Amino acid sequence: MARNFFATSIMWAQELAVVLMAATVWLGLVGASMNGQLFGISLFVDRLPERYAPFARLLANILVLLICAQVIRAAFAQIATARFTTFLTLGWPKWIVAAFLATGMILVMAGLLLNMAEDFRKERP
Repeated sequence: MARNFFATSIMWAQELAVVLMAATVWLGLVGASMNGQLFGISLFVDRLPERYAPFARLLANILVLLICAQVIRAAFAQIATARFTTFLTLGWPKWIVAAFLATGMILVMAGLLLNMAEDFRKERP
Protein backbone atom coordinates (compact mmCIF):
# COMPACT_ATOMS: atom_id res chain seq x y z
CA MET A 1 0.00 0.00 0.00
CA ALA A 2 2.79 2.41 0.88
CA ARG A 3 4.47 1.94 -2.50
CA ASN A 4 1.37 1.88 -4.71
CA PHE A 5 -1.04 4.33 -3.06
CA PHE A 6 1.23 6.77 -1.25
CA ALA A 7 4.19 6.64 -3.65
CA THR A 8 6.60 6.02 -0.78
CA SER A 9 9.18 3.34 -0.24
CA ILE A 10 8.58 0.06 1.50
CA MET A 11 11.20 1.13 4.06
CA TRP A 12 8.77 3.79 5.30
CA ALA A 13 6.12 1.16 5.98
CA GLN A 14 8.66 -1.17 7.59
CA GLU A 15 9.95 1.54 9.94
CA LEU A 16 6.42 2.53 10.91
CA ALA A 17 5.62 -1.14 11.55
CA VAL A 18 8.63 -1.39 13.90
CA VAL A 19 7.47 1.62 15.92
CA LEU A 20 3.85 0.43 16.09
CA MET A 21 4.89 -3.12 17.00
CA ALA A 22 7.06 -1.80 19.84
CA ALA A 23 4.15 0.28 21.13
CA THR A 24 1.78 -2.68 20.93
CA VAL A 25 4.09 -5.12 22.71
CA TRP A 26 5.49 -2.88 25.43
CA LEU A 27 2.22 -1.16 26.26
CA GLY A 28 0.34 -4.47 25.94
CA LEU A 29 2.38 -5.83 28.84
CA VAL A 30 0.45 -3.46 31.08
CA GLY A 31 -2.82 -5.28 30.43
CA ALA A 32 -1.19 -8.65 31.07
CA SER A 33 0.24 -7.35 34.33
CA MET A 34 -3.08 -5.94 35.51
CA ASN A 35 -4.78 -9.30 34.84
CA GLY A 36 -2.11 -11.28 36.71
CA GLN A 37 -0.89 -12.96 33.53
CA LEU A 38 2.64 -11.63 33.55
CA PHE A 39 5.56 -13.97 32.84
CA GLY A 40 3.61 -17.12 33.68
CA ILE A 41 4.14 -16.62 37.41
CA SER A 42 0.71 -17.93 38.30
CA LEU A 43 1.64 -21.27 36.73
CA PHE A 44 4.10 -21.87 39.57
CA VAL A 45 2.37 -20.04 42.40
CA ASP A 46 -1.00 -21.73 41.87
CA ARG A 47 0.60 -25.18 42.28
CA LEU A 48 2.00 -24.42 45.73
CA PRO A 49 0.19 -25.35 48.94
CA GLU A 50 -2.17 -22.56 50.01
CA ARG A 51 -0.05 -21.50 52.99
CA TYR A 52 2.98 -20.80 50.76
CA ALA A 53 1.09 -18.99 48.00
CA PRO A 54 1.06 -15.46 49.54
CA PHE A 55 4.81 -15.58 50.20
CA ALA A 56 5.52 -16.94 46.71
CA ARG A 57 3.30 -14.27 45.14
CA LEU A 58 5.10 -11.54 47.08
CA LEU A 59 8.50 -12.92 46.09
CA ALA A 60 7.44 -13.15 42.43
CA ASN A 61 6.11 -9.58 42.50
CA ILE A 62 9.35 -8.30 44.00
CA LEU A 63 11.36 -10.11 41.32
CA VAL A 64 9.18 -8.65 38.57
CA LEU A 65 9.63 -5.16 40.06
CA LEU A 66 13.41 -5.63 40.07
CA ILE A 67 13.38 -6.88 36.47
CA CYS A 68 11.24 -3.91 35.40
CA ALA A 69 13.64 -1.51 37.12
CA GLN A 70 16.61 -3.00 35.27
CA VAL A 71 14.77 -2.88 31.94
CA ILE A 72 13.90 0.78 32.57
CA ARG A 73 17.54 1.50 33.34
CA ALA A 74 18.60 -0.22 30.11
CA ALA A 75 15.94 1.65 28.12
CA PHE A 76 17.19 5.00 29.42
CA ALA A 77 20.75 4.01 28.53
CA GLN A 78 19.57 3.18 25.04
CA ILE A 79 17.73 6.50 24.80
CA ALA A 80 20.90 8.34 25.85
CA THR A 81 23.02 6.62 23.21
CA ALA A 82 20.47 6.70 20.38
CA ARG A 83 19.12 10.20 20.81
CA PHE A 84 20.84 11.51 17.68
CA THR A 85 19.94 8.64 15.35
CA THR A 86 16.77 8.66 13.28
CA PHE A 87 14.82 6.26 11.12
CA LEU A 88 15.99 6.76 7.56
CA THR A 89 12.66 7.35 5.85
CA LEU A 90 10.43 8.48 8.72
CA GLY A 91 12.96 10.89 10.14
CA TRP A 92 11.72 10.08 13.64
CA PRO A 93 14.28 9.56 16.42
CA LYS A 94 15.01 5.90 17.12
CA TRP A 95 14.78 6.42 20.87
CA ILE A 96 10.98 6.29 20.49
CA VAL A 97 11.12 2.48 20.63
CA ALA A 98 13.10 2.56 23.90
CA ALA A 99 10.71 5.18 25.27
CA PHE A 100 7.78 2.82 24.65
CA LEU A 101 9.72 0.13 26.51
CA ALA A 102 10.43 2.39 29.49
CA THR A 103 6.84 3.64 29.58
CA GLY A 104 5.48 0.11 29.45
CA MET A 105 7.73 -1.05 32.28
CA ILE A 106 6.84 1.96 34.43
CA LEU A 107 3.15 1.22 33.91
CA VAL A 108 3.72 -2.49 34.67
CA MET A 109 5.40 -1.50 37.93
CA ALA A 110 2.56 0.87 38.82
CA GLY A 111 -0.06 -1.78 38.07
CA LEU A 112 1.84 -4.40 40.01
CA LEU A 113 2.17 -2.12 43.03
CA LEU A 114 -1.57 -1.41 42.91
CA ASN A 115 -2.32 -5.13 42.73
CA MET A 116 0.04 -5.81 45.62
CA ALA A 117 -1.65 -3.12 47.72
CA GLU A 118 -5.06 -4.61 46.98
CA ASP A 119 -3.84 -8.12 47.83
CA PHE A 120 -2.41 -6.78 51.08
CA ARG A 121 -5.75 -5.20 51.98
CA LYS A 122 -7.54 -8.49 51.29
CA GLU A 123 -5.05 -10.47 53.44
CA ARG A 124 -5.43 -8.19 56.45
CA PRO A 125 -8.30 -9.08 58.79
